[in-house]
Amino acid sequence: MQNTKTVRWLKLAGLTAGAYVFFNFVSPYLFSLFPAWQRFVDVQEEIGVASGALYYTDVAVTQDAEAHVREAVRLGMEERARKAARSE
Repeated sequence: MQNTKTVRWLKLAGLTAGAYVFFNFVSPYLFSLFPAWQRFVDVQEEIGVASGALYYTDVAVTQDAEAHVREAVRLGMEERARKAARSE
């Protein structure tokens, strides 16, 4: 039982260390190899687009989008109900 817990903790520590190395060393190195990625970031900065908005993690933008979609769906359902009522 104790050996299993130790193995699990070692796996967790190894995965954590691997993620740290990947995100802090490997990713930046790969990024430096591709000018297109660098240009992508430069354009984002030029036009003032937050990267969170691009990847749906900008909460304010996501909430606004959800509100607009909900309103559009509500209006569409009301219109559908009106058309159904007229055709009966």
